[in-house]
Amino acid sequence: MFIYGKIAYTDEDDNKTKYLKDHNGKYTLDLRDAVGKFGGTDGDKWLATSESRLEDGDDNSGWQFVKYPLYPDGDKGQLEADYCEIRLPEVIYSLAECKLREGKTEEAAKLLNSVRKRNYPSSDWSTALYAPEGSAKLDMKEMLNEWGREFFAEGRRRIDLIRFGKFLDAWWDKEADADDHTLIFPFHPDILGANKHLKQNPGY
Repeated sequence: MFIYGKIAYTDEDDNKTKYLKDHNGKYTLDLRDAVGKFGGTDGDKWLATSESRLEDGDDNSGWQFVKYPLYPDGDKGQLEADYCEIRLPEVIYSLAECKLREGKTEEAAKLLNSVRKRNYPSSDWSTALYAPEGSAKLDMKEMLNEWGREFFAEGRRRIDLIRFGKFLDAWWDKEADADDHTLIFPFHPDILGANKHLKQNPGY
């Protein structure tokens, strides 16, 4: 699901192997699992100190996400642009959450397990699956975590956090929100300009 290190490609002009560069074209990208201003340093080298904040990152910070496969076409290695709008597991997980909120934990667990089984060899099901089919415990906190694992980078984390009452909380690079105005998005200035009867949402 991730691309890391140096990213090679064949140049169309001279048919030679080359490597992707940063957005300014100054140095070869060497993606690493860390946040920092690495610049042109080799991937085996790390900064002596690095504050793990988004504003301290650069083009080399973090592995690049490629959850959807690279489909073959005329240009070898080109990324297919299709994006999955909804998957069957999303329907299953939605039903499981409803069951869990109703107190039907075992029914919810079996629904989640029907998806999770594909991620683990059968020899690990006794610990990987939720009870009663396995020993893993399912509660609301775990349900939110499971939403995050299964649908990582599929564009639904924000609404999940809002639904579970966690969106305003602090996280590793964000303090807790002072109020709840960010639970809804602001109107874009172009939208406000197109209709004089619209008013900006509170807090923006």
